[in-house]
Amino acid sequence: MQRLHSLPVMAAGLLATTALLASPGHAEETAKPDSVPDTKGFYATLGVGASWPQDVNGNANVLGVPLNSSYKLGGGFAGEVGAGYDFGPVRTELTYSYTNATLNNVTATALGVSGSSSISNGNVNTNSVLVSAYLDIPTNSRWVPYLGGGVGYTNVGWAAGSQGVLGYQGKVGLSYLASKFTDIFAEGTYQGPSGFTVNEMNYDPLGKWRAQVGARLRF
Repeated sequence: MQRLHSLPVMAAGLLATTALLASPGHAEETAKPDSVPDTKGFYATLGVGASWPQDVNGNANVLGVPLNSSYKLGGGFAGEVGAGYDFGPVRTELTYSYTNATLNNVTATALGVSGSSSISNGNVNTNSVLVSAYLDIPTNSRWVPYLGGGVGYTNVGWAAGSQGVLGYQGKVGLSYLASKFTDIFAEGTYQGPSGFTVNEMNYDPLGKWRAQVGARLRF
């Protein structure tokens, strides 16, 4: 009989516990404190920063005499704008990027004789249109590391001439998902065209490192 009398008390206690767990205040306490927004869909991207090109070697044949040259370059501005689509952990982008650098010094060698000269107004720039794919590494938080790369077309402007060649890039970066519609990022890039020829001089690939910050605006 004593057990039968205790059943209503146990039932009341169970109902009270269930009501407490279902209350809004308790749900807020147990909810994930850093909820991750859904980022799938189209977005626009914009980034700005700096680039540091590697030195470049060139060679030519002038009146039957081999001429070799080595160019020292200085860093400059880098910028990128484009559009993409986020499928989930994978994103694709179509972007236009621009980099600028300076020609600071050239050393030329012919017939075993070398000479070096400073360049006061040398200018080098690249204009690239690239298709890229990225993998966003899941972290269950708003901080998302990513890596990827792409290929496309690059026009190299070198001194008084230019040439269009194959372009490519590889990236690693970190995004912060500020909201469902906006995330900001910082990234490092290695970008370059294949070898190019300007004014009958053949040049090695103009590889460069880039660092930039930016934002993605989602629709």
